[in-house]
Amino acid sequence: MKKCLLFVLIALTISSTAVCLAGERLIIAVNTDAATLDPHVQNDSHSEQVVAMLYNTLLKFEEDGTIVPDLAESYTVSPDKRTWTFELRKGVKFHNGKEMTSADVKGTYDRFMRDDADGAQLVVKEITKMFEAVEVIGKYKVSVTTDKPYGPMMPLLCNRSLAIMDADIIEKHKASTGNFPVSVVGTGSYKIKSWKKDEEIVLVKFNDYFGTPAKSDALHFRVIPEAASRVIALETGEVDFVPQFPAEDMDRLKKSPKVNVIQKASVGARLFRFGCNDKIMKNTKVRQAIVHALDRKAFVDGLFPGMSLHSTGPVTSVVWGYHNFGVIERDLAKSKKLLAEAGYPNGFETKIVTTPRYAKGVELAETISAQLADVGIKAKIEVLEWSVLLPLWKGVTPEVFDQPIFVMGAGTSMMDADGALRGLYTTTETGTNERNYGFYSNKEVDQLVMAGMSETDPELRKELYKKASEILYLKDPVAMWLFDRPTTVAASSKLSNIKINGIGLVFYDEVMKK
Repeated sequence: MKKCLLFVLIALTISSTAVCLAGERLIIAVNTDAATLDPHVQNDSHSEQVVAMLYNTLLKFEEDGTIVPDLAESYTVSPDKRTWTFELRKGVKFHNGKEMTSADVKGTYDRFMRDDADGAQLVVKEITKMFEAVEVIGKYKVSVTTDKPYGPMMPLLCNRSLAIMDADIIEKHKASTGNFPVSVVGTGSYKIKSWKKDEEIVLVKFNDYFGTPAKSDALHFRVIPEAASRVIALETGEVDFVPQFPAEDMDRLKKSPKVNVIQKASVGARLFRFGCNDKIMKNTKVRQAIVHALDRKAFVDGLFPGMSLHSTGPVTSVVWGYHNFGVIERDLAKSKKLLAEAGYPNGFETKIVTTPRYAKGVELAETISAQLADVGIKAKIEVLEWSVLLPLWKGVTPEVFDQPIFVMGAGTSMMDADGALRGLYTTTETGTNERNYGFYSNKEVDQLVMAGMSETDPELRKELYKKASEILYLKDPVAMWLFDRPTTVAASSKLSNIKINGIGLVFYDEVMKK
């Protein structure tokens, strides 16, 4: 009898072990945790990547940028180009088992269309200001009406900030939605299992997903702040993916039989913006002088070789509405002439604010400071942790904001110039810096960008964005663009079917282990 029990226990143990080992998991080493998993609030690449696995939008971008239906099966547009009507997929389940209907689309969009928004800092409000009404026509039919025709409506609806949420979850958790596992309920191919802040987010395969099932049973987004440690973990097989790694490791990783390096052109760019509330930086000639004082080869070839491209405009080449204005070459004579015309023939003292959260954020600031010294500008460097810096970029008045020059990343998740320019570089309406972090204001840019927003003729839209971009990049610069950032990831050579879109999102649900 005892022998029989022993055999049964052994059999059960083997069976249990087989179940545990049968499912594949991908371990992704990231340098920082997601700030939030609320689609309406998230505004950084780390949060957006996880949100992309958890939620869906009405339309979506394929790997090549093509727009296809996602939660919507089809759509029509009214003759006046203001009302978009969507037929939704039937039988789509949220992670809690509830079926998605048009009531959830309305509940989702109503949330950011309300003035109070339950106290949440909804970044999406700025890019959806044209939304006038959302109407439920039937259980699986819903319409969205804008105040005027909106040219880039389709790419906007692909933006993960417009992901469809469970209306009941929004009502229950309000501003706390997305801050802890039970408040994260989407329709995506993965659902959240656990979240240890600043340590790891674990997602597990959602078996009732309406689309193609995920290839791996689990995704582990593991926080490893040190770049060297992330690379070592990849080389030793401890992790499968490293989305960010130092440029110095590029050549070695490319030669490693254990690693594949994948690079894709993206919307991303690195720039240092001007705080135009500053008494010196508000002068156009000063900003032009700074722009022409920089040698961008020091950033592209020196700091990020093989992982950066020269910027040629305020948006990258994969963004619709892009125009190539060429690389701004260093011209010290021109820079000094502009400074003299601005009233600063001997230069001036200023400050550069940066953070180590951005790759080589401190080194970038040091290089800029050294180059500006060649034209008499003495720029001290102030290094702030992300937790300190981020609140200064949201809801601060010009009187409080003290960043004459500050580090910034750029990249629109709708891959359209409207998302790249409107709000970020148009005059703030509230008087605070929710998205226009440096209080830049140019009436002509405002007019051009707003005209491009409501124009439905693609060629006319392109011309409007070209004019606005020329002002922002050259004539009245809002920033110094240092380089464009193609998405560069390192992955285990045991992985296949790795896809990345122009936004920089990895299709982790399609990745397979060989």
